[in-house]
Amino acid sequence: MALDGNSIEVIDNFLSEEDFKKVSAGMHSDWFPWYFNEFVADPTDGDHFYFTHKFYGNSKIESPNFNPILIPLLKNLPHGNLYRAKANLFLRQDRQIINGKHVDLSDAPPNFHTAVYYVNSNNGGTLVGDKLIQSKANRMLIMKENLEHASVGPTDEKRRIVININYILEDLSSHTGTTVLD
Repeated sequence: MALDGNSIEVIDNFLSEEDFKKVSAGMHSDWFPWYFNEFVADPTDGDHFYFTHKFYGNSKIESPNFNPILIPLLKNLPHGNLYRAKANLFLRQDRQIINGKHVDLSDAPPNFHTAVYYVNSNNGGTLVGDKLIQSKANRMLIMKENLEHASVGPTDEKRRIVININYILEDLSSHTGTTVLD
């Protein structure tokens, strides 16, 4: 898939240094709850797994970590309505794993966007088309369409942590402040 310059946006230093440190500390905490998933993108793939933490889904907040972790990110995203938010944790492997390509929502409405926030730096990333967006701490990848993409696991660091935010762009005249769907 060829990407035009308008399909994705990569923003380095997405959060202020203060907000980044708070989000990173929360996500790296020994007490942060992670939940095992048997597969990443393809239910028939029994070889690859990851851990997730759901912040928001089914039109409700699903984590007590929503406010300290998600609010700083949502305040900086283009204005829209939150559809889903979750964190993904991939563990270091002895070889780089490219997980199955997928879209986050198969029947996505118009103006559906996916934002991937990289909590830590490592040699993993997100493959969008044939372009690898490197995992770099405090980087935000915004896919302005429901684009097919794949996660790429790390080999150099113990873990790769990202926060995946799906939202529906609402008011193009307002530039920031993604809100929670009612």
